Amino acid sequence: MNYTISIWLKNIRRMRGLTLDEVSQHLNGMVTKQAISKYERGLMKPSSAVLEALCKFYQASPDFLLGRKPVELSDFSFRSKDPIPQKIKQRIVSQVQIWMEHYLALENLFDAISAFRSPVHGLSIVDFDDMESAAMQVRRKWGLGNDTLASVCRTLELVGVKVLELEIEEDVDGLCGWVNRKTPFIVLKKNDVTVERKRFTALHELAHILFPCLDAMDYKIKERMCHRFASAILLPKEVVDTYVGKFRDNLTVSELSYLRSMYGISVAAIVHRLKDLKVISVDYYNHIFDDRIKQNILEEGWGAYPLIDEAVKYKSLMNRAVVEGYVKDGDSDDLFVEERQKISVSEVEIM
Repeated sequence: MNYTISIWLKNIRRMRGLTLDEVSQHLNGMVTKQAISKYERGLMKPSSAVLEALCKFYQASPDFLLGRKPVELSDFSFRSKDPIPQKIKQRIVSQVQIWMEHYLALENLFDAISAFRSPVHGLSIVDFDDMESAAMQVRRKWGLGNDTLASVCRTLELVGVKVLELEIEEDVDGLCGWVNRKTPFIVLKKNDVTVERKRFTALHELAHILFPCLDAMDYKIKERMCHRFASAILLPKEVVDTYVGKFRDNLTVSELSYLRSMYGISVAAIVHRLKDLKVISVDYYNHIFDDRIKQNILEEGWGAYPLIDEAVKYKSLMNRAVVEGYVKDGDSDDLFVEERQKISVSEVEIM
């Protein structure tokens, strides 16, 4: 049996959160769970009728026209406040694996591969000052300057990081890892999250990718290191010195709201950044959080980043595949309908 098909059947079942028993029961005895297990292990080939029934139940198309190949995910880690059940982890990882198979196939099809090269290769990270320096080096190596980073997602895509946004109901903030041990990926929560939080999470996950040495640190220290990196990328020290100052006894809501709107970073993260840079005292920091931020967790009325920050490369590749006839109308092999609306040739105006 085709190895790709067997892996595909296993991953899409897991992505749907289904057990072998549940699939067998839904098909009303058409196939046993033992047979499904053999399909997924490549030991037996399903008949065309069984494959059609499975695809209909999974709401997916068995389309392999794009030369998809199995991919290996490694070194992946979830970001969540609470422990994540193994079944949920398995479902999300399977979804990412299927998506990456499709993504890489599209890149190969159009010779649009963006190779990733670490901008901090060999850099040693010991303390928070090292992380500040690392953030400055990343900005310099990637030509980002010292001002607003318009789109975090698109910046990461341009340097070869695969970015995926998923509708995740569970309390999972993000996920990162490697594809085939050479291509980094970042998964972001698409639902119930502000654009500022999404930008911060993406850069936090980038820190985990760039600095595997952090894994040897205490968990809380490691997370604080990644937070420091993300805030330093979004709000460089030069910006703070210029628009806030080196020492402040008081801050106004209007200036914090302005920084949030201009730099796409939450007021809470800005205040934390000012404390880290010793612009404000710990006592004043605690006062702001206790008396203001905790009373307005959603930061309503405190500005908002006006630009859209989302991953676009996969969508652009799929659009091209539809327009150029590699994917037929209504047969885009879209295994995560929630993440992308199907593109129809009839809806695309050719210039």
